[in-house]
Amino acid sequence: MTPIELAALALVIAGAAATAWLVARLGTARAAEERARRYAERLALLQQVERGLVEHHRPEDIAAAALRPLRDLVGVPRAVVNLFDHEKGEAQWLAAIGRRRTRTGGVRYPLSLMGDLEALRRGEPQVVDSERLPPSEHRDALLASGVRAYMVVPMRVGDELIGALSFGGESADFPAEPVEIVREVAGQIGLAIHQARLHELVRTQAAELEARVGERTAELAARTAELERANAELEAFSYTVSHDLRAPLRAVDGFARIFEEDYSRYVDEEGRRLLGVIRESSRRMGTMIDSLLALSKLGRQPLHFADVDMTQLAAEAWVELAPDARVSCSLPALPSIRGDRALLKQVWTNLLGNAIKYSAKAGNPSVEVSGRREGSECVYCVADNGAGFDMRYAAKLFGVFQRLHGADEFPGTGVGLAIVQRIVSRHGGRTWAESEPERGARFYFSLPPAPR
Repeated sequence: MTPIELAALALVIAGAAATAWLVARLGTARAAEERARRYAERLALLQQVERGLVEHHRPEDIAAAALRPLRDLVGVPRAVVNLFDHEKGEAQWLAAIGRRRTRTGGVRYPLSLMGDLEALRRGEPQVVDSERLPPSEHRDALLASGVRAYMVVPMRVGDELIGALSFGGESADFPAEPVEIVREVAGQIGLAIHQARLHELVRTQAAELEARVGERTAELAARTAELERANAELEAFSYTVSHDLRAPLRAVDGFARIFEEDYSRYVDEEGRRLLGVIRESSRRMGTMIDSLLALSKLGRQPLHFADVDMTQLAAEAWVELAPDARVSCSLPALPSIRGDRALLKQVWTNLLGNAIKYSAKAGNPSVEVSGRREGSECVYCVADNGAGFDMRYAAKLFGVFQRLHGADEFPGTGVGLAIVQRIVSRHGGRTWAESEPERGARFYFSLPPAPR
């Protein structure tokens, strides 16, 4: 081959390589564009479902609002939100959507139509072939409506399987990506429905209780007022947690997580830091909600009185807190009491934890515990040599979310002392504090003798 022919061949090879490179780059760009388009569709769908969870209060309305976008995503003609009654072995429509209309409630059928329940409890979706079901009116109805196969996606709240989303059509070939999205939101839908049902139950019980209390005589007027206040607080709290707090919090954290997972490589260091701030704030809000739940339970939890060695109880709380070795603790013998041991241990844990936290910046952090009998009651004190506070604001100490120091200075939710006051108050005691800025603080609580 002549030199001219060799040169021509080299040009051809170089041109082919350049063409292949260009095709590869175009393919990569198209793939990135397609991923971005799918992400945008996924985000829009999640936003639509989330709006349905936030805007509606009845379980049926929540189910119906979330069902249509999910059905369209999977690309099937029929979809159902099923609630399970494990005692009766039945499932019931909460909402169903077909080609022409949406229905709510009414239809019941055996749980066996939902596939392997143990697999559903493990969070594994099931594909059911309608034609292989045992002969029954339910099988006939499925086939008559054109549902040859359907997928069952579990709805779980904690460890409890409360129901499932089912999607049916002519084929058992359900696309993997939409199904994964359905699995992702099924738990949120289940939680929203579960909370809405609890809220309805609270409302119903509140109405029934109010009717019964209204029939009481004047002798029970004080108890009636107390029950009405407790009932109103419980209803307001339930509504806040299930709608005003939980749903937006899930949205913020969920969308931030999706963005962080899929697009963090396109964001600079400051952007990633801001994403971290968003997610950390969501987690902090979740902690505050959990603290509120713990506080609300204290009002309904029965007390179990027993003899309590307060010296041992305070020592157990200190050991479990595992403070830094440089924090000293003075714990003399304390007078014993009769009370609920588990709740009183929470009192010691919260007070000692506060003392450790607010004395951490002192040169030689120390905590002193003391106790004495005063007449018919026992008075206990937890003192520290930490930051202290201005006594002008002492009235705020035991209020929920009332903090005298910023979260950036000392971490916490502002619920710990409210829990202490609630527990001591339920024992018939009282709480108070004394302090000066930068000269430590002394937190007291008293407990009267409990009936034997």
